[in-house]
Amino acid sequence: MSERVRRLLWLGSLVVLFGALAFALQRYVLSAPSDAFHWQRTGIKYELLEPRALAVVLLAPLLLYVLGKSLADLPWQQRVLSVVLRLAFMVLLGLGLSRLVRSDETHRIATVVLIDVSDSVADTTLEKARAEVERLYKAKGEGDVLRLIAFAARPRAVPLEQNDQLLLPKTADLRWKDDPKVAKKAEAGSNIQSALQLSYGLFPPGYLKRIVLLSDGLETEGSLLSEANNAKRFGARLYVRPFRDPPPGEVAVRALRLPDKVDIGQPFDVTAEVYASRATTAKARLYQGETLNGLDGVRDVTLKAGENEVKFKSVVRVGGEVTYALKLTDIGDDRFAQNNGMDVTLDVPGRPQVLYIEGQPQRGSYLVSALSAQQFDVDLRPASAMPGSLREMERYDFMILSDVPREAVSDAAQDLIEKYVRDLGGGFLFAGGEAGYGLGGWGHSTLERLLPVRMDAERRKEMPGVAMALVIDRSGSMTGLPMEMAKAACRATVETLQGDDLIEVIAFDSTPQRYVKMQPARYRSRIQNDIARIQPGGGTEIFSSLDMAYQDLSVVQARKKHVVLLTDGQAPVQGIKDLATGMLAEAITVTTVGLGEGVNQELLRTVADAGGGRFHMVPDPNSLPKIFTRETELIAQQAAVEEWFPVQQVGNADFLKGVAISSAPLLHGYVSTQLKPSPAQLILQSERGDPILARWRAGLGWAVAWTSDVKNNWSVDWLRWSGYSKFWGQFVREHMRIKRRQELPMQVEMRENTVHAVVDAFTADERFDNQLESKLIVTGPATSKGKGERRDVVMRRTAPGRYEADLRLDDYGSFLLRAEHARIAPDGSLQPFASSFGHVGNPYPREFSRFEPDVELQARAAAAAGGSVDPDPVRVFDAQGEKIIYYRPLWSRFVLAAIVIFLLDLLIRRVRLFDRKFLPRRSLPPPPRAV
Repeated sequence: MSERVRRLLWLGSLVVLFGALAFALQRYVLSAPSDAFHWQRTGIKYELLEPRALAVVLLAPLLLYVLGKSLADLPWQQRVLSVVLRLAFMVLLGLGLSRLVRSDETHRIATVVLIDVSDSVADTTLEKARAEVERLYKAKGEGDVLRLIAFAARPRAVPLEQNDQLLLPKTADLRWKDDPKVAKKAEAGSNIQSALQLSYGLFPPGYLKRIVLLSDGLETEGSLLSEANNAKRFGARLYVRPFRDPPPGEVAVRALRLPDKVDIGQPFDVTAEVYASRATTAKARLYQGETLNGLDGVRDVTLKAGENEVKFKSVVRVGGEVTYALKLTDIGDDRFAQNNGMDVTLDVPGRPQVLYIEGQPQRGSYLVSALSAQQFDVDLRPASAMPGSLREMERYDFMILSDVPREAVSDAAQDLIEKYVRDLGGGFLFAGGEAGYGLGGWGHSTLERLLPVRMDAERRKEMPGVAMALVIDRSGSMTGLPMEMAKAACRATVETLQGDDLIEVIAFDSTPQRYVKMQPARYRSRIQNDIARIQPGGGTEIFSSLDMAYQDLSVVQARKKHVVLLTDGQAPVQGIKDLATGMLAEAITVTTVGLGEGVNQELLRTVADAGGGRFHMVPDPNSLPKIFTRETELIAQQAAVEEWFPVQQVGNADFLKGVAISSAPLLHGYVSTQLKPSPAQLILQSERGDPILARWRAGLGWAVAWTSDVKNNWSVDWLRWSGYSKFWGQFVREHMRIKRRQELPMQVEMRENTVHAVVDAFTADERFDNQLESKLIVTGPATSKGKGERRDVVMRRTAPGRYEADLRLDDYGSFLLRAEHARIAPDGSLQPFASSFGHVGNPYPREFSRFEPDVELQARAAAAAGGSVDPDPVRVFDAQGEKIIYYRPLWSRFVLAAIVIFLLDLLIRRVRLFDRKFLPRRSLPPPPRAV
C-alpha cells in the first residue's frame, strides 16, 4: 500500500472518530434529559451540573493527528503512551469542567422569633410572649435552630442559648437597657419591617427558613405587608401570633381649647380634651402664666375609657398674651408622662404693658403717671422682683431698667432681658441715674453689649476726669499681709486710672505723710516706687489724714474728686463726720474701707454716708485690690456730668412728632457714654455732644439708651414740662414690642412623626411674595423646667410665595410653632416683616392612636408569606415537604488528577523509557539514478 493511501486512510479514520464523538456528544449529552446525569451508588447521589463541558473530548482526534506528524525521536511505545496520557488529561479535564458533585438534602429548620417590645405592649403580654418562645424551643427537632429578635422602633438580636441550654431573657431584659434617652425613643414606636430585614441575616445556610412574629401589629414606621412579600422571595415562611391584649394604660391631653375672643374681666371656659385608654383618675392643674388659674385651678377628675372633656373657669385681668397650661398628675395607669400637659397662648386685647424696674421705687411714680396718662399699664417693681422666666416677661410690651446698679441684676436676669429683646422683639430702655451705666458698674456687661452706647466716657483734655486721694492706714496692726495687700490695692488703682487722672497716696499712723503727691497717673513707674516705700508705723489718726486729702483735692481742677479711706482699727471720731459733710459740699466724695473685725464700722459707715460714698467691710486682706479697682471704675471710668444743659435733637424719629424738644426744660445731669458705630442712631445729645438718647435694632426688638434719669433729680424740671407725658408715651409706643407686625396664616399638620408647616405669603397688591427669609421655631414639649427644647428650621421656598419646613419630632407632648419672616434691606440686614403662629400635638406614638391590636394586618402578611395565624409550635418546625438540596463538589479531584497526568506526559516526552533496539528499521530511499 502506498504512502498516500495510508495517509488518506489515517485522515479518514480521524474524521470518522471525530464524527462519532460529536454524534455521541449530541445524542447522549446535549439532547439527554435533565436527569440523565443523575445516578446513585451505594445510597450516594451523584450529578453532573455542567455536562456540556464534556465536549472537550472532541479534541481527541486532533491529538491522534498530531501523533502522526510528530518528529520526536522516541520509541513508538513511548509516543503511544504519551497520546494515551493526553487523552486521559482531556477526559479528566472534561469531567472537572462538567462539575461533578455529590448531592444531598436536609429538612432542618431555622426559626427566628420576632417579639414586639414597644411601649404599646404591656409587661403581662411580654410574659405570654416569653412562654411562647419556650414552647417553640421545646418543639424544635434535633439540628433545628431557634433565634430571637426584640424590636420596637429599632430591632436587636437577643441571645437565646448558652451551652445548648435555653437562656430565656426576662421581661426587663427584652426592653432597651442602654441610655435612657435612646431607650425612650427606641421603645416609643414599632417598625416590624426593620425586624424582618434583620431576621434574614440570622438564618444559617442550609436550613429551611421560618419567622414567627409576636406583635400587636400597630406600626409607626415601615410596612409589614410589603416586607412579607420580600420574605417570601427570600424563601422565609412567616407565621404570626398576634397580641390580643389591649395596650397598657395611657392618658393623653389631646387639645386645650380657648374662646376666639376674650374680654378683660369676663369669665370664660377653658376646655381640655383628655383621652384615656382605660378608666382611671387624675389630678388636673390649670396654670395661667406661672401661677395656678385663679377661678378654677385644681380639679380631681375621673376619666372614662375614650374621650373626656374637662372644663375650667378662668378670667383675664390684664390684656396681652396669656399662656394657659394644663398638667395632669397622680394618674392611676399611664405610660407616657410627656403627653400629660399642653399649653396654649391667648392674645387678650388690652392696654400695652410696661415693666418698670426702678432702683428707687419710691421715686418711680413720676414716669408711671406719665405713661398711665398715655394709656399704658405700668408694672413698677424693685430690682429684687425682676421676672425669673421668659414666659413671665412675654406679657410685657416694653421694659424700663432705671438707676439700678449691676450687682442688683444677676447675669441670668441680664441674659433674660437680652432674649426678651432679641427673640421676643421687646422694647428696652436703659435709663441712667446715680447707679446707672458706669456709675452702677455696668461696664463690660451683657446689657452694655445690648445697648447702642459704650459705658466708658470719652475723656476731655481740658480737665482731668478724676482726682483721687488714697488715704491708707499704716499703723502697727497693718504689719504683714494687710500692708502688702493695701499697697497692691494702691497699685491696682493707679493701673485703672487714665493717664490724665490725678492720684495721691497718703499713709497715716499718728500723723499723715504724702508718699505720692498729687500728680497725673501717667507717671506709673514713679508712683509704684513711691507706694513701695510705705512701711507700718504707730497709732491711728484719721481726722488729720482726711483733712490733708481734703486740702489737696480742693485746689485741683477735676470733674470728679474722690477719697478712699482704708483703716483696720479704732481712732478718735471727733470732727470726722463734719469734715466729710464739708467735703461733699465741695463735690468731694468719700468712700471708706474697713479691714478686719476690729474697725469702728459705725464711724466708717457714717463717714461714707456723710461723704456721699460707699462703705466696704473687708474681712480678708486679699480682697482689697478688687475693692479698690471697683471703686476706681465707678469713679474714674464713668463720672457723671452734673450741670444744667439743654437737650439737642440731632436725629429724626417718629416719636418726636408733635414734641417740641427745643422748648423742653434743661436737664441737670447725665452719665457720660460713647455712641457705638452704625447702625447705632443718636437722637438726642447734650451741648457737649454726649449721647442723651440713642437707639438701635437688637434682633427683633429695640434697645434704647437714655443717659439722664427719669426721676426728680436730673430730670426734675422735665417732670413739670407739659410735653413730658407725650414724649414718653410716643417713645414707648414706637419702640414697644409689636406683637402682630403682620401675621401670615400657617398650615400645620403631622405626617407620621414629622411636623409639616406651610406659609403662603402675598404682597399688598396680591402678588406672590418671594423675597422673604423665613425660619420655623418649634418649642416643646413643655416640662416642669419650662417650655422644653427649642429647634430652629429654615423654611424653604417650594413654590411662588410658598414656604415650607419639616421637622421630625422624637418627643411626645405639646409643641408651639412660630415662624419669623424677614426681608433683606438695601444694606443687607434682615428687617422683621411678619410672623406666623401654630400649635401641634404629638401626644403619643402613632401606634397608640389605635387601642386595639391589628390582627387582620398580621393575618394578611402571614398569608402573603405562606404562613398562618396562631400556628402550633410543632407545625412551625414541620418541613411540610420542603427540603434543602445542597451539593458537595467533586470536580477538584478530577482537576488534580488532570494536573498529575499532564506532568506525567511532560515526563514521557522528555525522558527515553524504551531501548532503541525495539524501534523498527527504516529502509533508506534508493540513491538517485544518473541521467
